[in-house]
Amino acid sequence: MQPSATVEQMAERLARLEAVQAAVLDIGRSAASLGDLGEFYRNVHAAVARFMAAHSFYIALLDLQRSGVRYAYRVDEKDACPDPDTLFELQSEDQSPTAWVIRRGESLCFTMDEIAERNAGNRRWGEGAPAEHWLGMPLIGHDGTTFGALVTQSYAPGFRYSAEDIALFQLFSGHVADAVERAQFAARLEHAINERTRSLEIEIAERRRGEKLQRTLYEISAQSVREIDLDTFYTRVHALLGALLYARNLLIALLDDTGEAVQFAYDVDEKDPSLPIGYRRPASHGSTGFVLRTRRPQRIDQARYRALVTAGDIYQSMGSPDFNVWIGAPLIYQEKLLGAIILQSYDPAIGYGERDLELLTFVADHIAAALSRKRANDELATQHRELQRTLEDLQVAQTDLMRQEKLASLGALVAGIAHEVNTPLGICVTAVSHLAEETQQAQRAFNAETLTRDALHEHFQAADEVLRILTANTQRASALIRSFKQVAVDQSSDDVREIALAEYIEETLKSLRPKLKGTRHTIEVQCDPLLRVRSVPGALSQILTNLVINSIMHGFEHLDGGCIAIDVSCDESFLLIDYRDDGSGMTSETLRHLFDPFYTTKRGQGGSGLGANIIYNLVTAKLGGSIAVDSAPGTGLHYRIMLPLEPSRFAPVAPDG
Repeated sequence: MQPSATVEQMAERLARLEAVQAAVLDIGRSAASLGDLGEFYRNVHAAVARFMAAHSFYIALLDLQRSGVRYAYRVDEKDACPDPDTLFELQSEDQSPTAWVIRRGESLCFTMDEIAERNAGNRRWGEGAPAEHWLGMPLIGHDGTTFGALVTQSYAPGFRYSAEDIALFQLFSGHVADAVERAQFAARLEHAINERTRSLEIEIAERRRGEKLQRTLYEISAQSVREIDLDTFYTRVHALLGALLYARNLLIALLDDTGEAVQFAYDVDEKDPSLPIGYRRPASHGSTGFVLRTRRPQRIDQARYRALVTAGDIYQSMGSPDFNVWIGAPLIYQEKLLGAIILQSYDPAIGYGERDLELLTFVADHIAAALSRKRANDELATQHRELQRTLEDLQVAQTDLMRQEKLASLGALVAGIAHEVNTPLGICVTAVSHLAEETQQAQRAFNAETLTRDALHEHFQAADEVLRILTANTQRASALIRSFKQVAVDQSSDDVREIALAEYIEETLKSLRPKLKGTRHTIEVQCDPLLRVRSVPGALSQILTNLVINSIMHGFEHLDGGCIAIDVSCDESFLLIDYRDDGSGMTSETLRHLFDPFYTTKRGQGGSGLGANIIYNLVTAKLGGSIAVDSAPGTGLHYRIMLPLEPSRFAPVAPDG
């Protein structure tokens, strides 16, 4: 019977060796093919269980960077199993058998009796329920360093691992160490590949996002130079912005010239109806006012909104307060605050983050620049059209003046105005030619694909400088034309209307400035800026024009610098205009014929003799007032004009509207 038992033992040992060999092959294949380390560790456990008892089994791996240990895999019959990602402190050899194996790089085997003896004297070696037999093997890498431990244990009473079990487990642990290293390397490689793939995807997405942003900014800039009205400009900007951000609710608010009020230039909202065209409100109110006051981009959710309202930073808000997230950015161009652009979402699933706010702020800067250019271009076009119309009016006025002797003085005035206008217009023509040449050079470089960023930046700087020159000179020309236009229109009209007298006198005198150019003559006016009267503005303008021209032509003929003083006052019934100059004055004989038709001391030198006569007729016949004059040689000329305040006494009232 003895030989038979030996054969059975040998067969059993051979079967175990075959099981070990199969297990080694299995974990080798698992390490090479499995991307999931958790699945790989389960396969290791299953392989061990094929040739020895392993109901309680775990794999502990060392984390050298963080000086700890993780139980990458653990199955236990009695103790709870920690999360594989939990990092535990690597204890000393005296505190933990697992630490003993890892720190020494040696195998360890002990029974319950041995651990009880070691724990005598209130010492404890290891955690958890004591095992009947505990067996641990170090996992040693190719470089000879220990990076973990492979442990199996049994709680079965009286159970012991045999010497053959220990030998096979030790043999198997060496193959497991190699397989774990390969599996970890494969996992790290796959992780690195995945990270690189994600990084490339993010980079590609960012590049596409940047290209999309550049296209959008280019389109926004292009809209500013197209011949479209502002409403169409805002609509197109809205569509372009919607390609970058959630923009179903958009508001563009612009400051007025005073900076104290905002106008809602564009308003599209899912809940609130659009505001009336031209609606204005104080610039400090609401969330929009908060952006304008701070001049900084703001992101406001419900929690921050309540906090800002409580603190008084936001008050008198308009619209639905039940938004999810609200973002706003100031529109600033060349340090000038133009307004603000606002986006908001009512959908709890759609919000705006800080990155969205940064993007809106970046886009807002370009919108502000485009809007400023659009305004400048529109204003330039409007001023050009106004200038064209005004020049046409001047031509008509000149033709009419030739037929009406009483307006002969206005003909000379046109020439002075035209001369003054020519200077800024000539500058504008030169600036436009320069801009055209710069643009052609940039276009040629662009077509040849040689346009650099610096060259483009220089082109933009040149364009901005030209636009500033154009704006300044067209405004200058427009002011001259506007003042003359008002005077010309009024002088051809007999309508009665209310005017701010001080402002109107200033406008009239502004049209006469060319007559004073090159001289040291001055005009001083004393008039209450709040004084408003109903009168015939054309008649008043003609009176002042003729008085000033007469003083210049006659009174200051031999003087380097003369002074004209105009003092305007008012009582309950009359308007008093006191006019003085310190010119050469008149003799009593000349003064006696001053208001006679065609009387002049400049016969053959451009004087018609109708200037003072027209003044007299306008004051007495047109306005129903009176005029008195006194003078002496060397003392200047003094006119005292009294006009009734009731329009019905001197002219029919023009219908309102």
